[in-house]
Amino acid sequence: MKKIVHVISLLQELGGVQQSFVSYYKYAQKYSKFEQYVFSNHTISKKYGHFDNFYHINKNFLYFLKHLVSKNSIIYFHNKLPSKKVFYLLKFLPINNIIFHEHGTAWNVKSQKYKEMYQANAKQAKRIIVNSIATKHMLIKRFKIDKAKIKLAYYGFNDPKIKKKYVKNKDIKVGYIGRFVSFKGVQSLIKAAHILKDKNIIFLLAGDGHLKKDLKKLSQGNDKIKFVGNVLKPLNFIKDLDILVVPSIREPLGIVNIEAGLCRVSVIASNIDGIPEVITNNRNGILINPTKRITLKKYKGQPPLPDFVINPNTYKMTKPKELDPKILSNHILFLSKNKKLRIKYGNELYQHVRKKFSIKSYFRGIEEIYEQF
Repeated sequence: MKKIVHVISLLQELGGVQQSFVSYYKYAQKYSKFEQYVFSNHTISKKYGHFDNFYHINKNFLYFLKHLVSKNSIIYFHNKLPSKKVFYLLKFLPINNIIFHEHGTAWNVKSQKYKEMYQANAKQAKRIIVNSIATKHMLIKRFKIDKAKIKLAYYGFNDPKIKKKYVKNKDIKVGYIGRFVSFKGVQSLIKAAHILKDKNIIFLLAGDGHLKKDLKKLSQGNDKIKFVGNVLKPLNFIKDLDILVVPSIREPLGIVNIEAGLCRVSVIASNIDGIPEVITNNRNGILINPTKRITLKKYKGQPPLPDFVINPNTYKMTKPKELDPKILSNHILFLSKNKKLRIKYGNELYQHVRKKFSIKSYFRGIEEIYEQF
């Protein structure tokens, strides 16, 4: 039996990469015909649940090396294409059965040095899995990756079967959930909230990050904007919203849009990168083209703004921009006054993500890749 050795950073915060991996791995522990292992450079948090065959890579490095050189192991690197450590590891060790899964690091590569390491690591792979068509085009156009190596596999999640309650409230709840970092574009939402401060709309911002102080400062003078901190259960936060706003400057796919669908919540989002692979404009949500120069550019300690993003209409690389707050505010106001349309978008999005992003189809797609080895 082949052994699948996942190498992934399981950070204390449960980000998109970690969410998709946890969903997959718990399913694979039950149903995979392959023996699965996880090596991480972090001690696993209790919130991930129980993992069979979990090892801290630094404490079990010799055991990890044994897997690396074994012909019976498939080494599965998650978000490690630009990794310097992986680059030197592959340079000096004869490793043949390698998968790289690109979840979004391609947008973060800035220097020529890391671009070259990215390309060198990609050459060592037998297969590169991508999470969206946008990611595929980023790899081909920016890094000249052989498209024959690339395989698209949309993330999969269990349907939590949440019953959306449409409660009559005086205020419409508009929410954001995610990191407070430059490429999430939260400043556009705050500026839109200022435009709408005299309306019966409250804005709930869930999350944390390097720009928290800047964003709180930007929100001063508007008591309709509320920072609620990190939430342990994102779906519980999303399901109570009337509208979720995803104002991202770059977004390889955007798991939060899938989560909104599982909660039957209507979405207003940026029309960029992989977001339109979840949201279809005027069918299951609203998409807005980013047109404004980026106003927050703080890089210290956080992922940088990308040099390029993918135009989802042409799949060409383009310079990143942020949403126009005035246009965003108009769409928020319009949707806030149209309950039937909010319900329609929420239900349409639920049907879409339930079909396109099921854990069963994601699992089958990954298993088929293993079988090719």
